[in-house]
Formats: sequence, C-alpha cells, structure tokens
Amino acid sequence: PIVGAFLAGLAVNDVVGDGPVKEKVEFVGSVLFIPFFFVCMGLLLDIPVFLEALTKNLGLTVAIVGGLLLSKWLAAALMKPIYGFRWPQVMTMWSLSLPQVAATLAAAVVGLQADIISSRVFNAVIVLMLVTSLLGPLLTSHYARQIQPRAVSKPDAWDLWPESDPAAWPVASPFTVLVPIYNPVTQRYLIEMAALIARQEKGQIVPLNIAQAHVHMDDSQLTLALKKGRQMLLHAESLSQEFNTPARTLLRVDDDIAEGISRAAREQNANLIVMGWSPEQGLRARLFGTLIDSVFWAAHCPVAVTRLLVEPIDVRKILVPVKNLTAAAMRTVRFAQMFASTHRAEVSLLHVCDRRTPPSQIASFEAQLTSLLEEVESPTQIRSIIIIPSPHPARIILETSQQYDMLVLRSMRRRTAGGLAVSSVTEQVIQQVNCSVVLFGEPHS
Repeated sequence: PIVGAFLAGLAVNDVVGDGPVKEKVEFVGSVLFIPFFFVCMGLLLDIPVFLEALTKNLGLTVAIVGGLLLSKWLAAALMKPIYGFRWPQVMTMWSLSLPQVAATLAAAVVGLQADIISSRVFNAVIVLMLVTSLLGPLLTSHYARQIQPRAVSKPDAWDLWPESDPAAWPVASPFTVLVPIYNPVTQRYLIEMAALIARQEKGQIVPLNIAQAHVHMDDSQLTLALKKGRQMLLHAESLSQEFNTPARTLLRVDDDIAEGISRAAREQNANLIVMGWSPEQGLRARLFGTLIDSVFWAAHCPVAVTRLLVEPIDVRKILVPVKNLTAAAMRTVRFAQMFASTHRAEVSLLHVCDRRTPPSQIASFEAQLTSLLEEVESPTQIRSIIIIPSPHPARIILETSQQYDMLVLRSMRRRTAGGLAVSSVTEQVIQQVNCSVVLFGEPHS
C-alpha cells in the first residue's frame, strides 16, 4: 500500500501539473488524509515501551539517532569537494536532510506489522522522528543565515513591462492597464490609480466588467447584469476623463470571472491588471481559492491587488518591505517607484533581519541595495532604507506602516512539505494593517 500510494501520487502529479487543481488536491490531502494518517499511527504507539526507549533501551535509541545524524552529515560532507561548497552550505544541506517524519513512520509501521522490526526499534524510531524534526529546523536557521546570497541579476533583467511577442503583436500597442470593476464603492479609487499609472506611461486604461453567463442568453438575471455593467463602465469612462487618460471600456460575458479577467487581459495585450481586494476567508475560499488567487495563476502580466483607504493621488509616503535582493523583490520596488512618480510621492524601503545577523552583513546588504537602486533610472528616488533586527517581521512591518499612507507588498506563497498553504508574513500584515495596501504579484508567482 505504501508503494502504491507513492505511485498514485506520481500519476496525479503528472496529470494535474502546476495549477489551481494541484493546489486544491494538496490542500485536501494536507488537511484531511495526512492528519488521519498520523492519528492512526499514533494509536499504535505503546506508551510503556516508548518510555523504556528513553530509559532501559537508551543505548539502542542513541545508536539509531546518532547513526542517522552521522550518515546524513557524511553524505553532505562528500558533496563539499565535488561541488566546491563552503562549510555553511554543507551544514545547511545536512540540516535540511535531517527531519524524518512521514516516509520514516510509514516504513516503520510496515516493518512492525510484518514483524521485521521489534516494538523496541519502532519506539526508537519515534524518538528519532521527534529529535530530527526539532533539530533540523533549528540547525537550518543557524547555518542558512551564514550563506552569502548570490548577487541579484542586472537591472535590465527586471523590467516591469516586458516587450510583447513581435510575432503575436506585429503592431506596437500603447501601454494598457486593465481594471476589472464590480464594486461601485471602490470603483473610483481603482480607476484613479490605473489612470495615474497609465498617464505616467503615456498609455490607456481598459475598464472591464464581466457578466457571469447563464444557460440561456435571454435570462433575466443576465440582462440585468449587462445593464448594470454598462452603467458602471459609463461611469468609469467619465472618471478617466478627470485624469486626462484615454479609456476603452469592455463588457464581457463569461462563465468564470477570474478566467474572463485573464482572457481579456491577454486579448487587450494588457501590461498591468489593477484589481480591488476581496476579503474571502470562508471554507469555500480555502477549498476552491479566491478570485485573486485564480488571476495570479492565469494572468500573463503583473497584477496589483489594492485596498485603498484614501485617494491614490493623496498617497504621499509609501513603504516597501524588502526581504532578499532578488529580481522579483526589486520589481516590486520599481512598481512602487513608478506609482510614486505619478504624483511625486516618497518611497522608503524596510528590511527586517534576524537579531543575530552580524553588523558587517547588514552593512553589506544595505550597500548592495543602494548600489542596485543607483543603477536603475527612476524619477522617484528612495527616501530612506530602514533596517531593523527583529524575530517578528510582521509586527515590525505593521508598526512602521503606521507612519505611511501606503504599503506595497510582494505576493508570495509558502507551503509545507505536505503542500498546505500556511500563513505568511504578507497574510498576517494584510489582515491587520491600517493603511492602504497594494499586493503586487507577477505571473505564476
């Protein structure tokens, strides 16, 4: 059964590929099947024998745990001369390979049921799982911090608006910002932000309204949705005229709203999608994903998801947290600079590092960041670079953002080994921040 489960997993992975379906399969497995598996395995544990593994059979337990630690270390050390690794890289590789949980437990259970191993060995394996699952992350956090990150790619590789495919678009099209509108309350701020960006890039905006399709095209609900959509588009067109930005409205009938947005963006050769924030936190959103998740998965261009509390033109101070000097992180900074340049706002960068980070490494990070920013031509210069050592990045970001009008965050997804999406710093900040927020994401992020 264990081998069959692995083969079934390989088959499912090959069929679903990378996409929303895989995300839902991993979610169901992580919240349903994996917990049940561990509960069933835990019921097989013999508590008195387990205590003996820590007392009478301590020698056997230490031998098993020590044998694993030594063998994993030897495997990592052998790679040092082959690949030219430094010791921090070797120790990080070793610590990452230490945790033994699901596969180890499955093999031990099969061995116990088949009388291949005794209950003494089985309980020693339980101790092994406990030790390695705690020791691995602690060692990784210690040694990974000592690895010097690779230099970020050159500035010309982090262009926010990549050139269109000449074969697909033989005629150069103007810079286009697609704005899906479905909420009259947030419509004005969305149109204003999109218009400011489009005007800065000498382009146009495309206000989009999608009426969800029904079985019959003469359905009264569809007719009402189309009428309401036309009214919202007329209002959006009048709003764009206030900012002297050309607008080309688009009314679309589609079965799925997220797919309709992504398809319309591709058809219009949009350079950016500006959307409103949809706080869906229910069970349905967890199982099937939100509209924003689906657009991030399918869109061909960057997506800016906004929650605007003030008019965009009134935003004067913008804060951008930067964790690492990667091309994706620098593109988020460039987006903030570009938006700030539309009305001469100020941009500050915030980096939260570990308290044990050496001062020399902090100074090196700041120098590299300053050097990268100087290589990029931008009408908006960075006002300040703030570096704060703390083990709680979300709390620092929330406290610092109280002095700013807008917070620009990069869309990132974190997963456990089982595939479950866990709470990231970005998600924690979004739930508690009191200023305007822009969540900037790139395709397939």
